[in-house]
Amino acid sequence: MRGSAPEIMPTSDNMKQRKLDMQGTPNFRDFGGYAGASGQKVKWGYLFRSGQLSSLSERDVALLDSLGLDLVFDFRRSEEQELEPSRLPVDSGHRLLSMPITPGNNASFFEQSDTDQRAMFEFMVGINRDFAEAQTVTYSRMFREILETEGARLLVHCAAGKDRTGFAAAIILLALGVSRDVVMRDYMLTADFFSPHLEMDRLREKYQMEMEAEAILPMLEVHEDYLAAALASIDSRYASVEEYLAQELGVGESERAELRGRYLD
Repeated sequence: MRGSAPEIMPTSDNMKQRKLDMQGTPNFRDFGGYAGASGQKVKWGYLFRSGQLSSLSERDVALLDSLGLDLVFDFRRSEEQELEPSRLPVDSGHRLLSMPITPGNNASFFEQSDTDQRAMFEFMVGINRDFAEAQTVTYSRMFREILETEGARLLVHCAAGKDRTGFAAAIILLALGVSRDVVMRDYMLTADFFSPHLEMDRLREKYQMEMEAEAILPMLEVHEDYLAAALASIDSRYASVEEYLAQELGVGESERAELRGRYLD
């Protein structure tokens, strides 16, 4: 771990101070500072989350470089990564980890002509449930990479930084002993930083959508029901989140202790 990176330390838990001033990606933020296990707090300047990094300005790239990141997890589909490659600092020492997540059967759903707003909402609920049930190999690899890189400063991201990234940030915070209420609060901050209406045209082109904007909207929004579906799935199958982390993601008691030793003050 490079020791020259600056410590990002907002003076309070104000949501605006979590957001980094990136011009090319609207949902880039620090998810440290929350109360974790044993009354300790998650460190600032180590855990970051965002949407796509393909439209970063030169200024953005310089800011990204200043964070001293060690690991960058890209959860976008392989096609997304190829069509919109990330703009990252050159020779900064980070490792870019391609970890594609394609939940559910997107193609068949988007081919339906009668999709309405409610159907899209339920589709998104199902996608988020899928993260907890069918994407455990990817998220367990994420934890493995973190644990194998001592003191890593890391960034988790996807296209919008809300769903695939949202679950990643949530389970990291839960592993650190952050309460569910606080995890949900962090999850919902996307609603303050990400405008669905500004992203509508990009999404239409990306998926070749012909449906009405109103029907598409739930795909671009963030709702408590989305993450709640993933957590409810965990609750229905395991006695606790800790048991889920241990059995499905390889994050048992010793791994949680290691993570807390690194990321809690």
